[in-house]
Amino acid sequence: ENRHVHALTQQQELERQGLEEAHMLEFQNFNQIWNEKIDSFEEHQLKCEAVMLEQHSVELTKFHGSMTAEAPKKAKFSKDLLNLRKIQETLAKQKNYVEAQKVKLKG
Repeated sequence: ENRHVHALTQQQELERQGLEEAHMLEFQNFNQIWNEKIDSFEEHQLKCEAVMLEQHSVELTKFHGSMTAEAPKKAKFSKDLLNLRKIQETLAKQKNYVEAQKVKLKG
């Protein structure tokens, strides 16, 4: 009976070792496939980034071209500011410089 237990123990040990080896092979295979997927993804990401940077560069060049082609627009002052300037001008013509200065500081 002792031999039978010893033989059974050896058989179980061999099975365990076989399972461990199979597990290690499967694990190595998984890691290899995973690393290939990561490399593929990183390569794809770099290509996409290069395309995006080129596209942004083209768009920026177009934008700068359109901005320099357009004539700068004349500033349009508000009605209140124009009114304050008129009051200031009138006060200055009346030689009321102190009041004109106060109006100027308001605007």
